[in-house]
Amino acid sequence: MDMGDIAGNPIAQLAFLILSAAGGYQVWRKQQPTDAKERADSEGQIAALGTWKELLEGERAARLKAEERADKFAAERNEALKELWEMKGQLKAMNETLAAQAAELSSLRDQVRQLKEQLHAQ
Repeated sequence: MDMGDIAGNPIAQLAFLILSAAGGYQVWRKQQPTDAKERADSEGQIAALGTWKELLEGERAARLKAEERADKFAAERNEALKELWEMKGQLKAMNETLAAQAAELSSLRDQVRQLKEQLHAQ
């Protein structure tokens, strides 16, 4: 098709006008989605940040709860160890008392034996 054909032919002019408008529309439409994509991407990032923030807060709360449980466990363990050491001390004192009483009993048995021997010797 020659440019001279378009100038004298109203249908060709109309077709050229329609094709030009369609081409312009296509160029315009190709640029529009990028703005929409950018908006959607920004909105998605904001939503993702909100989700991440909620997850982070949940993790922090769980970590605090775990630390509280660990502290409580450590306190209970320390109390149990303290009581164990006290019981070991009491047991040691009882063993010393028992050993002293056993020695005294042995001494008394020796005295009784000696007295019996003296009694039978007379």
